[in-house]
Amino acid sequence: MKQLLLIAGLAIIFASCSTNYEKTPSGLAYKIYKGDEKRKLKAGDIVKINGIIKIAGRDTVLFSTDGRIPEYLPVDTSSRQSHDFNEVLKLCSVGDSFVVIAQVDTLVKRGQAQYNEIFKRGDQIVTSIKILKAITSQEEQATDQKAEMEKEKIREIAEIEAHLKKNNIKATKTENGVFVETLSPGTGEKVVVGKQVTVNYTGSLLKNGKTFDSTTDTAFHHVEPFSMMVGAGQAIRGWDEGLQALSKGGKANLYIPALLGYGPPGAPPAIPPYAALKFLVEVVNVADAPAQPQMPGMQGQPQDPRSQQGQGN
Repeated sequence: MKQLLLIAGLAIIFASCSTNYEKTPSGLAYKIYKGDEKRKLKAGDIVKINGIIKIAGRDTVLFSTDGRIPEYLPVDTSSRQSHDFNEVLKLCSVGDSFVVIAQVDTLVKRGQAQYNEIFKRGDQIVTSIKILKAITSQEEQATDQKAEMEKEKIREIAEIEAHLKKNNIKATKTENGVFVETLSPGTGEKVVVGKQVTVNYTGSLLKNGKTFDSTTDTAFHHVEPFSMMVGAGQAIRGWDEGLQALSKGGKANLYIPALLGYGPPGAPPAIPPYAALKFLVEVVNVADAPAQPQMPGMQGQPQDPRSQQGQGN
């Protein structure tokens, strides 16, 4: 990942300078940094990559694997002039890295983008990709992804354990890796799957302690407790697991790894990608869940635990 970040940094510097970039048929500027392997990519391959997409000259990151869970992309060897990294990907071998620099003005003219608060006139989009592996079947991809997810889970749990140890915090780990620091277990009805719970909370980023939302801080403009049915996918998985350590009246800090929170994408702008979270929660009430008629074929969708009252500022 360090090599990829170095290449990305150099590409942004070179983007405004005269350098030996080549051009694709659609006019996309690119440069390939050859690796040691000779295995060329071909149609039907699925490539495993690390990547980062940034706006040149700004700190705006549009996408990043952040050296954690790689992306998996099909190789498109068609001759169409896509004016994106696919034009360059098919020229590469396993182990190569490459950079493409797209002009926002060109993308707008082609109808592939529009000017907005992110894309401004004259902006350049710099995409840097490292090709880690070529995969030849969906079964192999599934196996590889499962292994990467397991590595990420271990990495995230270790991150939280290190934080707890450094700050001398005693917490109990749930089956999938939520750490519960019980401040008061509560004395009322226990939180279990299928129950309707009402919770006050304050959420913060584990990395720097910055609060991103709260039902008790008026700065976030919603001071009503949040209600959800436990285990119904109405909140992040970390809540479904962590709240079950409490009863009505209980209070705890939940330390939640990213994969049980908002995952690789995060919840911009408040929650960055791969963010470990801390929630101070207090169980206000536990009750039987109300009957909820469901349309045939519809399934409950996970949602942000803040979505009921609106996202904090």
